[in-house]
Amino acid sequence: MNAVVEQEKPTLLKAIELVLADPKNIKQETISLLEKIKVAHPSKSNKEVRKIASEKVISNYSYYAAFSGGATALTGVIPGLGTAIATFGGATADAALSMKFQIEMTMALATVYGHDILLEEEKRLCLIVAGLGAISEAAKEGGKSVGSKAFVKLVQENLKGATLQAVKEIFKRVGITFSRKALEKAIPFGIGVVIGFSANKGLTWYVGTKARDFFSIEE
Repeated sequence: MNAVVEQEKPTLLKAIELVLADPKNIKQETISLLEKIKVAHPSKSNKEVRKIASEKVISNYSYYAAFSGGATALTGVIPGLGTAIATFGGATADAALSMKFQIEMTMALATVYGHDILLEEEKRLCLIVAGLGAISEAAKEGGKSVGSKAFVKLVQENLKGATLQAVKEIFKRVGITFSRKALEKAIPFGIGVVIGFSANKGLTWYVGTKARDFFSIEE
Protein backbone atom coordinates (compact mmCIF):
# COMPACT_ATOMS: atom_id res chain seq x y z
CA MET A 1 0.00 0.00 0.00
CA ASN A 2 2.80 2.44 0.91
CA ALA A 3 4.54 1.67 -2.39
CA VAL A 4 1.35 2.58 -4.28
CA VAL A 5 0.99 5.83 -2.35
CA GLU A 6 4.66 6.63 -3.03
CA GLN A 7 4.21 6.01 -6.76
CA GLU A 8 1.22 8.34 -6.87
CA LYS A 9 3.25 11.23 -5.46
CA PRO A 10 4.36 13.89 -7.96
CA THR A 11 8.09 13.78 -8.73
CA LEU A 12 8.63 17.25 -7.26
CA LEU A 13 7.05 16.22 -3.95
CA LYS A 14 9.30 13.14 -3.72
CA ALA A 15 12.35 15.34 -4.35
CA ILE A 16 11.21 17.89 -1.75
CA GLU A 17 10.88 15.15 0.88
CA LEU A 18 14.55 14.23 0.33
CA VAL A 19 15.82 17.75 1.09
CA LEU A 20 13.32 18.95 3.70
CA ALA A 21 14.70 19.63 7.18
CA ASP A 22 13.44 17.57 10.14
CA PRO A 23 10.24 19.19 11.49
CA LYS A 24 11.56 18.51 15.03
CA ASN A 25 14.48 20.86 14.39
CA ILE A 26 12.24 23.51 12.81
CA LYS A 27 9.90 23.33 15.81
CA GLN A 28 12.75 23.61 18.35
CA GLU A 29 14.38 26.55 16.56
CA THR A 30 11.07 28.40 16.30
CA ILE A 31 10.18 27.87 19.96
CA SER A 32 13.67 29.11 20.86
CA LEU A 33 13.09 32.23 18.71
CA LEU A 34 9.77 32.91 20.46
CA GLU A 35 11.41 32.60 23.88
CA LYS A 36 14.21 35.01 22.90
CA ILE A 37 11.68 37.58 21.70
CA LYS A 38 9.66 37.25 24.92
CA VAL A 39 12.81 37.86 26.98
CA ALA A 40 13.85 40.82 24.81
CA HIS A 41 10.35 42.36 24.87
CA PRO A 42 8.80 41.48 28.25
CA SER A 43 6.04 44.07 27.89
CA LYS A 44 4.79 42.72 24.54
CA SER A 45 1.59 40.69 24.36
CA ASN A 46 1.62 37.15 22.95
CA LYS A 47 0.03 38.47 19.77
CA GLU A 48 2.79 41.08 19.38
CA VAL A 49 5.49 38.48 20.09
CA ARG A 50 4.04 36.22 17.38
CA LYS A 51 4.01 39.12 14.92
CA ILE A 52 7.69 39.93 15.58
CA ALA A 53 8.60 36.23 15.31
CA SER A 54 6.68 35.78 12.05
CA GLU A 55 8.44 38.79 10.50
CA LYS A 56 11.81 37.37 11.54
CA VAL A 57 10.96 33.93 10.12
CA ILE A 58 9.85 35.38 6.76
CA SER A 59 12.94 37.60 6.56
CA ASN A 60 15.34 34.75 7.40
CA TYR A 61 13.91 32.25 4.93
CA SER A 62 13.65 34.85 2.15
CA TYR A 63 17.37 35.46 2.67
CA TYR A 64 18.15 31.71 2.59
CA ALA A 65 16.17 31.26 -0.63
CA ALA A 66 17.79 34.28 -2.29
CA PHE A 67 21.28 32.89 -1.74
CA SER A 68 20.51 29.23 -2.44
CA GLY A 69 21.33 29.43 -6.17
CA GLY A 70 21.45 26.19 -8.13
CA ALA A 71 21.20 22.81 -6.44
CA THR A 72 24.55 21.46 -7.63
CA ALA A 73 26.43 24.14 -5.68
CA LEU A 74 24.87 22.98 -2.38
CA THR A 75 25.15 19.19 -2.60
CA GLY A 76 27.64 19.05 0.28
CA VAL A 77 25.63 21.48 2.42
CA ILE A 78 22.03 20.23 2.30
CA PRO A 79 21.42 16.58 3.29
CA GLY A 80 19.56 14.58 0.64
CA LEU A 81 20.28 17.02 -2.18
CA GLY A 82 22.85 14.79 -3.88
CA THR A 83 20.35 11.92 -3.84
CA ALA A 84 17.64 14.21 -5.28
CA ILE A 85 19.90 15.27 -8.15
CA ALA A 86 20.97 11.67 -8.85
CA THR A 87 17.39 10.40 -8.71
CA PHE A 88 15.38 13.16 -10.37
CA GLY A 89 17.89 15.34 -12.23
CA GLY A 90 19.15 18.89 -11.72
CA ALA A 91 16.00 20.74 -12.80
CA THR A 92 13.70 18.91 -10.37
CA ALA A 93 16.28 19.15 -7.58
CA ASP A 94 16.54 22.92 -8.10
CA ALA A 95 12.75 23.29 -7.95
CA ALA A 96 12.71 21.14 -4.79
CA LEU A 97 15.41 23.33 -3.26
CA SER A 98 13.36 26.46 -3.92
CA MET A 99 10.25 24.92 -2.35
CA LYS A 100 12.26 23.51 0.58
CA PHE A 101 12.72 26.96 2.08
CA GLN A 102 9.10 27.95 1.54
CA ILE A 103 7.77 24.79 3.18
CA GLU A 104 10.20 25.02 6.13
CA MET A 105 9.25 28.69 6.56
CA THR A 106 5.55 27.73 6.54
CA MET A 107 6.26 25.08 9.20
CA ALA A 108 8.05 27.67 11.32
CA LEU A 109 5.13 30.10 10.94
CA ALA A 110 2.68 27.34 11.87
CA THR A 111 4.73 26.74 15.03
CA VAL A 112 4.69 30.47 15.84
CA TYR A 113 0.89 30.34 15.78
CA GLY A 114 0.57 27.24 17.95
CA HIS A 115 0.38 24.35 15.46
CA ASP A 116 2.22 21.11 16.21
CA ILE A 117 4.09 20.39 12.97
CA LEU A 118 5.10 16.93 14.22
CA LEU A 119 1.53 15.76 13.53
CA GLU A 120 0.95 14.37 10.02
CA GLU A 121 -2.15 16.48 9.34
CA GLU A 122 -0.29 19.65 10.36
CA LYS A 123 2.59 18.77 8.02
CA ARG A 124 0.11 18.34 5.19
CA LEU A 125 -1.48 21.68 6.09
CA CYS A 126 1.94 23.34 5.75
CA LEU A 127 2.51 21.68 2.36
CA ILE A 128 -0.90 22.87 1.17
CA VAL A 129 -0.31 26.45 2.37
CA ALA A 130 3.20 26.65 0.86
CA GLY A 131 2.15 25.00 -2.42
CA LEU A 132 -0.89 27.23 -2.88
CA GLY A 133 1.26 30.23 -2.00
CA ALA A 134 3.69 29.40 -4.81
CA ILE A 135 0.82 28.89 -7.28
CA SER A 136 -0.81 32.16 -6.16
CA GLU A 137 2.45 34.03 -6.67
CA ALA A 138 2.58 32.73 -10.25
CA ALA A 139 -1.00 33.96 -10.75
CA LYS A 140 0.03 37.34 -9.33
CA GLU A 141 2.74 37.62 -11.97
CA GLY A 142 0.03 37.15 -14.58
CA GLY A 143 -1.77 40.19 -13.21
CA LYS A 144 -4.29 38.33 -11.02
CA SER A 145 -3.26 39.16 -7.47
CA VAL A 146 -4.72 36.86 -4.81
CA GLY A 147 -5.99 38.77 -1.77
CA SER A 148 -5.51 37.59 1.81
CA LYS A 149 -9.15 36.56 2.32
CA ALA A 150 -9.25 34.76 -1.02
CA PHE A 151 -6.07 32.87 -0.15
CA VAL A 152 -7.39 31.80 3.27
CA LYS A 153 -10.59 30.58 1.58
CA LEU A 154 -8.53 28.70 -1.04
CA VAL A 155 -6.59 26.86 1.69
CA GLN A 156 -9.77 26.05 3.61
CA GLU A 157 -11.36 24.60 0.46
CA ASN A 158 -8.38 22.25 0.05
CA LEU A 159 -8.69 21.09 3.68
CA LYS A 160 -12.28 19.89 3.27
CA GLY A 161 -11.52 16.58 1.57
CA ALA A 162 -8.62 14.14 1.71
CA THR A 163 -5.60 16.30 2.52
CA LEU A 164 -3.04 13.82 1.15
CA GLN A 165 -4.76 13.91 -2.25
CA ALA A 166 -4.91 17.72 -2.05
CA VAL A 167 -1.15 17.84 -1.42
CA LYS A 168 -0.48 15.61 -4.45
CA GLU A 169 -2.68 17.69 -6.76
CA ILE A 170 -1.19 20.98 -5.56
CA PHE A 171 2.41 19.83 -6.07
CA LYS A 172 1.62 18.55 -9.56
CA ARG A 173 0.56 22.13 -10.32
CA VAL A 174 3.63 23.59 -8.58
CA GLY A 175 5.86 21.33 -10.71
CA ILE A 176 4.15 22.54 -13.88
CA THR A 177 4.54 26.16 -12.72
CA PHE A 178 8.30 25.78 -12.14
CA SER A 179 8.74 23.99 -15.48
CA ARG A 180 6.92 26.81 -17.25
CA LYS A 181 9.16 29.39 -15.57
CA ALA A 182 12.23 27.52 -16.81
CA LEU A 183 10.84 27.31 -20.36
CA GLU A 184 9.97 31.02 -20.38
CA LYS A 185 13.61 31.77 -19.63
CA ALA A 186 14.67 29.37 -22.43
CA ILE A 187 17.12 27.63 -20.07
CA PRO A 188 16.42 23.91 -19.65
CA PHE A 189 18.09 23.33 -16.27
CA GLY A 190 18.99 25.11 -13.07
CA ILE A 191 15.61 26.49 -12.02
CA GLY A 192 17.06 27.93 -8.81
CA VAL A 193 19.41 30.00 -10.95
CA VAL A 194 16.72 30.70 -13.55
CA ILE A 195 14.34 32.15 -11.00
CA GLY A 196 17.24 34.26 -9.77
CA PHE A 197 18.24 36.10 -6.62
CA SER A 198 15.47 38.73 -6.37
CA ALA A 199 12.68 36.48 -7.69
CA ASN A 200 13.59 33.65 -5.28
CA LYS A 201 13.55 36.11 -2.41
CA GLY A 202 10.30 37.67 -3.62
CA LEU A 203 8.59 34.30 -4.06
CA THR A 204 9.55 33.20 -0.55
CA TRP A 205 8.49 36.50 0.99
CA TYR A 206 5.13 36.30 -0.81
CA VAL A 207 4.49 32.72 0.33
CA GLY A 208 5.48 33.74 3.87
CA THR A 209 3.03 36.64 4.00
CA LYS A 210 0.22 34.44 2.70
CA ALA A 211 1.07 31.71 5.23
CA ARG A 212 1.07 34.29 8.03
CA ASP A 213 -2.30 35.59 6.81
CA PHE A 214 -3.70 32.07 7.08
CA PHE A 215 -2.26 31.13 10.48
CA SER A 216 -2.92 34.51 12.13
CA ILE A 217 -6.66 34.48 11.41
CA GLU A 218 -7.04 32.00 14.24
CA GLU A 219 -5.78 34.49 16.82
